[in-house]
Amino acid sequence: MKQPVKGLDHVVVMVDGIDAAEAAYTKLGFQVQPRGFHKKLGTANHLMIFDTDYFEILGIVEDTEFNAERREWLKAGGGLANVALATDGADLAFEAFKAAGLNPDEPLSFDRAVEIDGKTEQAKFRTVRVPKTNMPVVGFFVCDHLTPQFVYRPEWAKHPNGARGILGVTVIAEQPTKWAPELEKYFGEGSTKREGEGLVANTGTQPIHYLSRKDYLARYPGVTPVRPGDHPALLSVRVENLAACEALLKKNGVKLLKPDSGRLIVPPSEAAHLTLEFAER
Repeated sequence: MKQPVKGLDHVVVMVDGIDAAEAAYTKLGFQVQPRGFHKKLGTANHLMIFDTDYFEILGIVEDTEFNAERREWLKAGGGLANVALATDGADLAFEAFKAAGLNPDEPLSFDRAVEIDGKTEQAKFRTVRVPKTNMPVVGFFVCDHLTPQFVYRPEWAKHPNGARGILGVTVIAEQPTKWAPELEKYFGEGSTKREGEGLVANTGTQPIHYLSRKDYLARYPGVTPVRPGDHPALLSVRVENLAACEALLKKNGVKLLKPDSGRLIVPPSEAAHLTLEFAER
């Protein structure tokens, strides 16, 4: 059975200065893909590809009607901006979101050039965006890959830091549980549950955790969130070997925090305003 939403596809990290962000993520031990351009959207990106998901750093290179909201968002600093959801079809997702009362935009088609084996190909997508009025702190949208063979390639999923995939996303929200009804419009009835005073949303794959600022600071001591108020704050990444990852990052001169033996935290100053968490599971 085809599904309008079937988990997390990728995460978007907005950066104010894509050259510096590219250098920062190379220093963090990722295989950073060559820059791609979305001519229609006026944006450029670099991808960190994993086996079944990825994250991208995205910057504005030309002002267009499609990036006005992103330009406004960047005025308060960069960081984790969006979670893209996997789907069996943009049209299917559009109809499901409309029925759920999420007021989605019509599907938008765009592409970007990628070079594969010396040949230029066009990676093509259709996305469905949801307006701010229906945003449970996170800016969700659906991403329908029309040419997944030009995105998910095993040779691109090999990273010096041993990264293998996304473990989850953490959101700062002063009233975490108030977002449950809106989240269930995306992920279905019963897809959220309380975690202490927080909330976790089951996307179908990786979870999205909602924590109050107080609980966030307790879980990530020494990390100062870049943005005020409620916002997506942290991306957790799975690595094959945490000790090897730590050794590489230290060798590269990356400042690290180690709240316990099972986690490494990279503060926003080292990752273009994103807080990164590395763990084996």
